Amino acid sequence: MASLESAKSHDLLNNQYKLSDENPSVASGSSYSTQDSGERKLAALGYTQELNRGFSTFTNFAVSFSIISILTGITGSYGIAFGNGGPVSAVWGWVLVAGMTSFVGLAMAEIVSALPSSGGPYFWASVLGGDQWGPLAAWVTGWFNLLGQVAVTAAIEYTLANHLSAMIVLGTGGAGTGGKVITQGQLLGIYAGILVCHGLLNTIGTKLAALLNGFSSVWHMVGTLVIVIVLLAVAPTHQSGSFVFGTFYGVSEVTSGITNNGYIFLVGMLMSQFTITGFDACAHMSEETVGADKSAPMAIVMAIGVSAVAGFAYILAITFSIQDTSDLLTGSANGYYVGQIFYDAFQGRFHHGGGGIVLLGIPMFAMFFCGMSSVISNSRMCWSFARDHGLPFSRIWSHVNPRVGVPVNAVWFMVTFAFLLGLPMLKSYVAFSAVVSISTIGLYISYAIPILLRITVSRKQFVKGAFHLGFMSIPVAVIAVAWVSLITVVFVLPTAYPVTSLTLNYSPVAVGIVLVGSLLSWFLPVVGAHKWYHGAAAAKGGLAKLRVLRDYEDSVRAGTVNPSV
Repeated sequence: MASLESAKSHDLLNNQYKLSDENPSVASGSSYSTQDSGERKLAALGYTQELNRGFSTFTNFAVSFSIISILTGITGSYGIAFGNGGPVSAVWGWVLVAGMTSFVGLAMAEIVSALPSSGGPYFWASVLGGDQWGPLAAWVTGWFNLLGQVAVTAAIEYTLANHLSAMIVLGTGGAGTGGKVITQGQLLGIYAGILVCHGLLNTIGTKLAALLNGFSSVWHMVGTLVIVIVLLAVAPTHQSGSFVFGTFYGVSEVTSGITNNGYIFLVGMLMSQFTITGFDACAHMSEETVGADKSAPMAIVMAIGVSAVAGFAYILAITFSIQDTSDLLTGSANGYYVGQIFYDAFQGRFHHGGGGIVLLGIPMFAMFFCGMSSVISNSRMCWSFARDHGLPFSRIWSHVNPRVGVPVNAVWFMVTFAFLLGLPMLKSYVAFSAVVSISTIGLYISYAIPILLRITVSRKQFVKGAFHLGFMSIPVAVIAVAWVSLITVVFVLPTAYPVTSLTLNYSPVAVGIVLVGSLLSWFLPVVGAHKWYHGAAAAKGGLAKLRVLRDYEDSVRAGTVNPSV
């Protein structure tokens, strides 16, 4: 009887899911034993293997590590943490966020092992929501991911523009002592120029972008190590351990107007949570990764783990090397915290801050690489979502330029969107915090939706992949969803009081527009998306297809089915 059932599964797999020589995803004459495990899952879902599987676990991790980019997130937003709680918010906020984000990463790793598709969270939601809820879940997840993607690009590009401005003012004598202080109009020009540069790099083809992306991972890893060693060695004095690990700037010290110490600490966590985003890139690269059902989840875990450790070392090096806390806002770097710390360390040792400006070149290039990778990621997400008719004028955004093989329209749509979203940042620093909040909330909501579906709608039907958490699977997922719920509430709260046009945190407006807009556009009668949007094309019946594949693989391992027959 078992042999008959296995044979039926074999026939079903061959005929319905096309795991046979008729499937172009399986090379002619290839055997089950030599076929990539991730490729088998794709074929079971109805996808053809189109991309070259040239990435290993390490290279998958390396790209995600460079997209997380601690040299971008921490360098550019250290002032958010230090200005909202001081060293305690920077150091212990990082520890807390890294620990809780690990639960999110583990839950996502389990899902990508089961569903190693380049669609990532959007595709997972479509499959895990089932035929009833999948299309709506994919619709909402896709829009939140789109918002997060474009906001994180805006935040990265503004961070680089602000970083360059600090290098210019330091290199020309310093703020208040004759240095060139960049005006808001000039900052806008730098910001726009960076976006255009990254748009062009992503328009001319993928080869140069791929080369720079590979170099980026090495730059990030080596650069972080160089900064930690050099900064600690150069700084003539170091802050005490009690200062670094125990000093908290509360209600009486901060200038934000917040009147609760716990609230201050939570706002300070934004630096850490913004930095540790983008690890879903491991999923987006899964169709190009060997053995993705094993490699992609391990890459997620590695990307978060290595970033957590390296980021902690970077934060400690920065905080221990502070020479004068009173200079951080009013010194030569014009309020750019990390620039001031680097400059003061070299000024104190050598009576000249030029070395600090040179050292700032390491995170400068890291930010440039990070921004380029972000445009790659968000344009591909836009293209994918448009391909499944998730965007207005989808035909335009899903078009691939035949000459360069790149979705050029999607690239420039996302570059333009990022430019417009980033305009308020040029008016106030609080607006920068708002865009950071938008990117963080948008991405993490898109992470949480498929995790929630995995423990609710698909709890009994979920087909575990090679990487799974066993009895800890549900508790880890529950903690992950709870954490995302907490930070979603925290990061839409005002970050400065009294609330005025200059201090407004407009992240709840942007997040609210996406939430309400996506739901209204879905449920509208006659023309609503529920009439014409059906989720990812291969998602229908996805879990059932994977169960058949699992049974077939079990039969092969048990020797009851010969895959060569």
